[in-house]
Amino acid sequence: MKSPLPPSPFRIRLRRILIAGLIILAPVAITLWVLVQLFQIMDGIFAPLVDQVLRRTFDQPDLHVPGVGLLLTLLVILALGWLSTHVGGRRILRFFERILFRIPVARTIYGSTKGILQAVSREKAESFKRVVLIEYPKKDLFAIAFVTGGTRWGRIDDRLEDLLLVFVPTTPNPTSGFLLLVPRQEAVELPITVEEGIRMVISGGILLPRLRRSGTPTATDPPTESRGLGPRTDNDATNPPIPPPGEP
Repeated sequence: MKSPLPPSPFRIRLRRILIAGLIILAPVAITLWVLVQLFQIMDGIFAPLVDQVLRRTFDQPDLHVPGVGLLLTLLVILALGWLSTHVGGRRILRFFERILFRIPVARTIYGSTKGILQAVSREKAESFKRVVLIEYPKKDLFAIAFVTGGTRWGRIDDRLEDLLLVFVPTTPNPTSGFLLLVPRQEAVELPITVEEGIRMVISGGILLPRLRRSGTPTATDPPTESRGLGPRTDNDATNPPIPPPGEP
């Protein structure tokens, strides 16, 4: 029996082009689909009410104003954004969130969607300093982790002299995970941005970032050694060492 012929270079290139096109088109299509669905929901809820009020006001039974759903969608988005910036508004939003979290199906959908959106938002990404690899959950298995800080607890135990506080996220919801304290020399820094690391976690490794050349960290990266993350930096100054008993 003859072995199958290998794919031709043209077919390989065509497949790569198709995959690249799908990667670009899929997020756009999903975004448009979500916006259209949101517009249709808002239009279906508010358009009949607005049309009824206008028909009674102007005494025209066939009056219809197009685009009401789009306008109201924008107003609702602005209103929710305004509420989230005020203490009273945040309390109202938390009240409705508690109601949603008591509904089993709604709790799963809302919690997962909110977690993913918070993870990819700039505010969430800026809480992480850089991306590292650590051996977790056992030796020779590596996990993506995000550095959140550093500390020195050597007065408690010599093994805690220089630690990194890292957050190990779960896939596909990177807002849940584990906080680990790792010796600095055992963490291997990855030459990628925090946003690239988050996209890698959310996609389950499908969207692999392109590694920068070693030895060329970005302006926000601290100097590193060939193994691990090198000596303690000024970024860890917010976590001072614990003084010994009896000292202030």
